[in-house]
Amino acid sequence: MFTPTHVLVSRSRKTPVQLISSAAGCKILTEPEWQRGSEPAFEIRPRQGFFCQGIPVVGYRLQPIDIKATHPAAEGQGQSTTRA
Repeated sequence: MFTPTHVLVSRSRKTPVQLISSAAGCKILTEPEWQRGSEPAFEIRPRQGFFCQGIPVVGYRLQPIDIKATHPAAEGQGQSTTRA
């Protein structure tokens, strides 16, 4: 199952992506790449930025996806359990 962790933002598009650790940094996997089982075209390297098929590119950034609690028990976790 494809589970996006971030959104890859360009000047004109927002694409849900999943980050995968690699030796050079992180590979940026899109859902179509995941469905085909193909190698990710984009990667991000520390101090070097974004690359597409090994070529440096500009105008891209990553935004984390907000995660909201969907389990009802998670909503009541902040209640105090001490007794007087």
